[in-house]
Amino acid sequence: MGSDIWIVWQWWGTLFLVGAIAFPLTKALFSGGAWFDSGYLFAKSVGMALVTFLVYLFASLHILPFTFQSVLIAMGIVFVLGLWTNVLSFRPPSRNPVSKEEDGSRVKPGMTRKVVLLFFEELFFLALLFLWAWVKGHEASIHGLEKFMDFGFTKSILGSAWFPAPDMWYVGFPINYYYFGHTVMAVLTRLSGLDLTYTFNLMLATIFALCGTMSFSIGYHIIGGIQGIRKSGRIAGAVLTAFLVTLAGNMQTVYAFTKGYTGDPSVDGVKPFWTLFWKLGELWTKLPEGLERYWYANATRFIPFTIHEFPSYSFVVSDVHGHVLSIPFVLLAIAILLQLFGHGIHKRENHELRITNYDFLRYGFYGLLVAILLMTNALDGPIYLGLFIILFIVQCILSTVHKKELWKHVGIGLGVTVGTAVLASIPFMYHFKSFVTGVAVNCPPSFLQNMRFGPVMLEGAEKCQHSPFWMVWLLWGFFFYCGGYLIYSLINKKKAIRKHLSIEGTQTEHLLIVLFVVSILLIIFPEFFYFKDIYPAHFRSNTMFKLGYQAFIMFSIISGYSIVRAMHSIRLRGTRIFLILLIPQLFLVSVYPLFSVRSYFDSLRTYKGLDGLAWLREQYPDDYSGIRWINKQQLTTHYSLPPVIVEADGESYTDYARISAFTGLPTIIGWPVHEWLWRGTYDVVAPRREDVRTIYTSDDIEITRDVLKRYDVRYIVVGGMEREKYPDMKEDKFAMLGERVFTQGSFSVYAVYPDVYSPLDNVQ
Repeated sequence: MGSDIWIVWQWWGTLFLVGAIAFPLTKALFSGGAWFDSGYLFAKSVGMALVTFLVYLFASLHILPFTFQSVLIAMGIVFVLGLWTNVLSFRPPSRNPVSKEEDGSRVKPGMTRKVVLLFFEELFFLALLFLWAWVKGHEASIHGLEKFMDFGFTKSILGSAWFPAPDMWYVGFPINYYYFGHTVMAVLTRLSGLDLTYTFNLMLATIFALCGTMSFSIGYHIIGGIQGIRKSGRIAGAVLTAFLVTLAGNMQTVYAFTKGYTGDPSVDGVKPFWTLFWKLGELWTKLPEGLERYWYANATRFIPFTIHEFPSYSFVVSDVHGHVLSIPFVLLAIAILLQLFGHGIHKRENHELRITNYDFLRYGFYGLLVAILLMTNALDGPIYLGLFIILFIVQCILSTVHKKELWKHVGIGLGVTVGTAVLASIPFMYHFKSFVTGVAVNCPPSFLQNMRFGPVMLEGAEKCQHSPFWMVWLLWGFFFYCGGYLIYSLINKKKAIRKHLSIEGTQTEHLLIVLFVVSILLIIFPEFFYFKDIYPAHFRSNTMFKLGYQAFIMFSIISGYSIVRAMHSIRLRGTRIFLILLIPQLFLVSVYPLFSVRSYFDSLRTYKGLDGLAWLREQYPDDYSGIRWINKQQLTTHYSLPPVIVEADGESYTDYARISAFTGLPTIIGWPVHEWLWRGTYDVVAPRREDVRTIYTSDDIEITRDVLKRYDVRYIVVGGMEREKYPDMKEDKFAMLGERVFTQGSFSVYAVYPDVYSPLDNVQ
């Protein structure tokens, strides 16, 4: 464990450096508002976004290859840009100072006090980083679910000088996936000097820490707008907000307190929880059995044929996937929206809409952030661009300025934001082909089935799924309840004023109402529409997953605020009723990590370390040695292109394609269903699977040689999984096509003779 502590310190030092160089720019983004710390807790995310984008842009345009030096150059550019915005051209106007009420404090902190504040904030981040790194150390295996894919993408990126990076599971073609977040992990890995087998797990701990600290900052900011709130209440509310966003679940945990049911609809069908409660006399004897039987993953697969995950589940199952890598940028986008719209464009001085340099900076940065969200987790880009447009429209409706000035401001704001988003996403979109083929109607009317109108598809009667209302309420009811109270409290504000309570709707609350309505729409959307992909029975699962994930984050922020607001106005009778009914709901969403952490990390009994490939060394020692040998060849041998390997292909979520995943080297075909999804058709996957079979099983040397030439194969892998997949393997012929360059136990690597090589001209 001692060595792991130093590894975490080294990783934290890298993150601190990235945040420090981005803090001047972050300070400019959050200037002129009521942000208590000038946005310090967002600086690391700003740095990760901008540094990675510059590295990606340079390598995509073939200006600079992806190296340690290019990362340093990008960091220097971000730092200089931050200094320029603060010192030269972006001095905040003195005509619109922040009031004491907006700032949430009576005295502006001096420099010493500000430094102390930033010190404790960094300590807060460091504590969360160490906490989840320690938790991960109890089960750090890069094994199961989609970890092979995420590791392989990042390893391929690390091995690429130029972008787009090659797909390690489909030789001859670039990655056709939203992999900007994986590039962030690769940039931080290269900057830190650590091995990806450690940084893969440390990246998850980083996102956990960023999620906790950034949501804390958002909560502290919005709660500060409640008039008369004390600092202790503000801190407590911010902690609650951070907990809800980072660790809370949903009320499906009620099944832990029921009998005879795991909560898994695929096994037991759908059984309403109220039919499964014990009799009062059985409660104390049967409750431990129910608590032990409850399976935490069912909270994310409760509605049949759907997925409805949330951050807490993601941090436990540990896939460093696009929706997880996107979390810091999502929270950053929400914070920028609060900065842009939290006080309202109609509240500018003298009702005038003067666009400052800071406005241009924020609009441009938000546009870049939309592009980054698109490249990290595709639907997040349209979601937060749409949210920006909706807030702009709402603010314009509330504005009291002259229409001419209003439309000028709208045109400039939308133009800068959308224009930047489009330009910034071009290098990625140029190589990316969406595997969504249209927007389909859920439960189309019979007379329109099997028809298409432009991008809108109406499939057959079998594409009809609706979520029972009681199941939707179990998943989202806590958030509906909290958001509903916020709306009720704003409607009821006149009654509060009559009782001499300083409670009234603020501009921030109006913004939260918009977030609440948008989140509800994200939940409702999959009941009527879905984005068409390759999956038959689970046709709306990805749609519900992607939209619901963002709804959960926004709902959690709103709920934290609503609860604190209710506590602050407890003298109102309706509020007291709200809080009483809230208690059991808050309990159910809060106990989720007790089940998930205990189950996945074996109750935190045994610390095993942060080495993500320790399991491979134990279960497949020969394969592990072969992978290390191949990786060593990468470091000591210069290749103009990454060498192509051949290994047995196998179904998704299995241990097949492990060599390409852990070396990042391209193979002919990896997980076939994943490539089917990414390439849009199985027609390009099936021939490659047959080619791999030919290489291992054909008696004909010339046919085998032709296939090897077609894919420019350099290494042929023969291990236990290859022998299991191809029991009729003709291994002897490999000695005639090349030579055995590595062997240990049952694992061998054959290097194909140079005269077999040829360009990838005929690969499909």
